[in-house]
Amino acid sequence: MSSLADYLIANIDEVPSPALVIYPRFIEHNIRTVGEIVGGYEGLRPHIKTHKMSQIARMEMAAGVTKFKCATPREAGMLASIGAKDIVIAYHIVGPQVHRVIELRHTHPDVTFKVIADDPGAIALLSEACQAAEVTVGILIDLNTGLNRTGAQPGDPALRLARLIHDAPGLTFEGLHVYDGHVAGDTDELRQAAAQTSIDLATETRSLIEQAAIPVNEVVASGSRGFDVTARQGSVDNVSPGTWTLWDTGYGDVLDFPFEWAAIVVSRVISRPDKDLVTLDAGNKAVAPDTVAPHFRILGLDDQPEFLIRNEEHQLLRWPKGHKPPRVGDALYLVPAHVCTTVNLWDEAFVIDDNGNWSETWPIDARGH
Repeated sequence: MSSLADYLIANIDEVPSPALVIYPRFIEHNIRTVGEIVGGYEGLRPHIKTHKMSQIARMEMAAGVTKFKCATPREAGMLASIGAKDIVIAYHIVGPQVHRVIELRHTHPDVTFKVIADDPGAIALLSEACQAAEVTVGILIDLNTGLNRTGAQPGDPALRLARLIHDAPGLTFEGLHVYDGHVAGDTDELRQAAAQTSIDLATETRSLIEQAAIPVNEVVASGSRGFDVTARQGSVDNVSPGTWTLWDTGYGDVLDFPFEWAAIVVSRVISRPDKDLVTLDAGNKAVAPDTVAPHFRILGLDDQPEFLIRNEEHQLLRWPKGHKPPRVGDALYLVPAHVCTTVNLWDEAFVIDDNGNWSETWPIDARGH
């Protein structure tokens, strides 16, 4: 993992704070690395919900990525606008979102859009809407292999849904979608075993559906926790991790992958209310607060501070003993614990070039919903 020296910004005095900062050279490293792990890009369908940026999606496409996964119609629209032709919206489409997906089919008729589903009623409503709009949308069954957040049960329940979708006008049955966010383990061996158990359920379900003479065109599986194991399965067509593009401490501290932090938040000290207290300008609006503290790691500091008061615009820290506290105005480089939700807080990212200079800004094109 890179050190503080690799992230220092030469013209830091020109960068306001707090600010989201990205490093294309580390993104390029991560793109190369994920390709090495999964054996090329043919079987990779990266999830863009982490970065939400057309510029990064273009970098992925330039490397050889031809398929994408996303979470919202807005993200799907952004991908279609830059030339992506095969897009999975890995979210359950209900209410007005049905018409947003249909609109995408009308505005981008040359793009293949697929969504996920696990409910017969929702599938019926989507079928009716697609018929009325004279479009066809592909469906992947969302399969629950242990996360218990969404999804049909493996085996016969999934087979029944496959038959329903296969026979529904306006829809095409495309295959299975599996997210293994529950995969964990105290060792890498246990993590890999849990990932294998998850994907075995999908493999068995795929076989059951195919035995019923229903073609399974695609199995899209896994996230950051198990994609390396899943990519080795012959029954899986595409793996779809997302955090790897930018990486964070939340995954980096528990997963042994050689990715680099490619997005950080630049913050400055705005107050020193006591000799060991430091207040930053990076509160809940700058670094996502959806993890337990610490919400970030300060680069270049061996012992991390104690997190005290955290508000919208302020973060109060107790500086670790034996370390000289920074002065008011000093810039600090923060690695988020959860980069996906941190990126979504920002409208733009400051881009640091190979010489360490802020050279341009990139929009977070698909932030929000």
